[in-house]
Amino acid sequence: MARLIIETFILGPDETNCYLVSMDGRAVVVDVGLEPGRLIERISALGLDLEGVYLTHFHLDHIGGVKELLEAHPAPVFASAEDEFLKDFSFEAGGCREFARFIDFPYTAIGPGRRTALAQPLFVLDTPGHTPGGLSYFFPAAGCVFVGDLLFMIAVGRTDLPRGSSSELLSSIRSRIFTLPDDTRVYSGHGPMTTVRHEKANNPHFIF
Repeated sequence: MARLIIETFILGPDETNCYLVSMDGRAVVVDVGLEPGRLIERISALGLDLEGVYLTHFHLDHIGGVKELLEAHPAPVFASAEDEFLKDFSFEAGGCREFARFIDFPYTAIGPGRRTALAQPLFVLDTPGHTPGGLSYFFPAAGCVFVGDLLFMIAVGRTDLPRGSSSELLSSIRSRIFTLPDDTRVYSGHGPMTTVRHEKANNPHFIF
């Protein structure tokens, strides 16, 4: 397996998992919660070249620190355009304008398919349900997948937020995550790491 180094930073009031994934002096980040100072300091201390930032979805607790990170370590940001509506924090959209300054950053829209990151194959998986544009990122050579708020240890993501869908979420897990090798490590947006095998056997939302 590829020797990716995965470091977890629990950021912001919602204790969101942000992942710094590095190899041979280069790095990518998956999701960036509010108050990313410790993440920024770690990238600087290690002298890492930040290749990109990959976002699983556009909820504030997963993107609120992106702008601050980019100010210190400029890099391209990748996310699904299907979640663009979630960046509307206007009063009419039921949001708060005070948050707008946190999400004012450019990004490149991506969809499912094969990419390369850290000189490793990276498969972008379309995993809607928690949000319509939810994405997961699978590094097959390293045996790990980053799923945001799609799936947690013995739990699944909430679907009561705008345009969430319980049926889509469960379908995404079954067709995209549970079809990965059983020993694949699953890195969620909150809480501990789990594995595909563990969730197949223990997650109460699924019966096999």
